[in-house]
Amino acid sequence: MIIPFPTPERRLVRRIEQLISQAHANHFHQVAISRGVHEPIREWERLVEQFDDSDQVRVIHITHHDILLSWRLPTTGLAS
Repeated sequence: MIIPFPTPERRLVRRIEQLISQAHANHFHQVAISRGVHEPIREWERLVEQFDDSDQVRVIHITHHDILLSWRLPTTGLAS
């Protein structure tokens, strides 16, 4: 049985998901993300564009290869 290697896009997405999960687990609502040296620029730009198009995430462009993602947790509508 041959197990295929993940595509560069899949590896990038997995890395970003892990960074977001770590931030969320630590009760942070933002994370700075940089494109890795070996990550394809097209995949990076596509992923950043997806974040830009999302209403749930605010993207602050630091440099061409660095962004800050910021988000809010959904509210329950209950006063705390």
